[in-house]
Amino acid sequence: MKKLFAIIMALSLLSGLAACGSNNGTTPQGGDADGQTVLTFAAHFSNTIKLGEVVSQAKEILEEKSGGSMTLDMYFNEALMKQSDTFVGVGQGVADIAYLPSQNLSDVQMAGIFKILFENGAPEIHTMTDIYRSALENTDIQENLAQYNMRCIAVRALGGKQLCTSDKLVTTPDDLRGMNIGANGNDSYFFSACGAGAVALSNADYYTGLSNGLVDGITNHYVSITTYNLSEVADYITEFGSGLEASAETYMINIDTWNGLTEEQQNWVTETFTEVSDMMTEEDSADLTASRQECLDSGIEIYTLSDEELSAFAPYMEQVNNEWIESAAEAGWDSQGAFDFIMSSVEAAQQ
Repeated sequence: MKKLFAIIMALSLLSGLAACGSNNGTTPQGGDADGQTVLTFAAHFSNTIKLGEVVSQAKEILEEKSGGSMTLDMYFNEALMKQSDTFVGVGQGVADIAYLPSQNLSDVQMAGIFKILFENGAPEIHTMTDIYRSALENTDIQENLAQYNMRCIAVRALGGKQLCTSDKLVTTPDDLRGMNIGANGNDSYFFSACGAGAVALSNADYYTGLSNGLVDGITNHYVSITTYNLSEVADYITEFGSGLEASAETYMINIDTWNGLTEEQQNWVTETFTEVSDMMTEEDSADLTASRQECLDSGIEIYTLSDEELSAFAPYMEQVNNEWIESAAEAGWDSQGAFDFIMSSVEAAQQ
């Protein structure tokens, strides 16, 4: 009987190992299939939206660059892991590469470079993307990411965040007192500093959150405002120049996977996702203008803060920026140097 039980357990173990080694019939992460290197890619969004359609092209681009020696096994709609699990999942190798918006990098203190608040508004997305990419080479962000077993292979800026509200136009910090604002990242701390309640919402909850009164406003860029049909449930948009914050989207790779690639393969992967990022930047650049006009056409009142009105919000932005600098510095990172690098780059770009 004991011998039979041992045989059954051994067969069960072998079956379990076979299941773990399977990836829906594809090669496991970082593996080789008939000499072809297969990397898994994960994203929380659908491949049917514009972002998903553009990102889907990464597979073809990588295959072309590598002459067919590399490919991507792509998972969308949280098929491989949930958005909230992606940060940990990349570090653990659940996926080789994943799409991670800056809001999901809260554990990486130096990711604060993607969340700086801009008193006079953020630069437009092409300029801000160049600044973020330069920051990968000139700040401690990659070293900080390495502590979580990941590396950033591509980054781009999204459109500057604005504030859309349902029943009340916001023109001063006092207007925010008592309101609940859907916000992620440093802008959530900013609204809290102004006296509002900050509520973390997933993209899918934007519309219902604003329509059912869970929040009085949502902060995001124009493309998201129209993508999630917020123009149907918002009456006002307050423009903080070109945006109070220019959040980022990043493409992260597991460091063990990265180190297992040759230098040539690393270049192919980096070039592929940089190309995808550039394609999406061009799409967003045109869509930001179109989305703003769509909001106007829907009847939303858009109010652009004057320089004087922006200055009233500046102390709260400075407070949040300084808190990040101090927190990251206490952890041993050169956050002040990173902040100065970003701000000097922005100043140079705006001259």
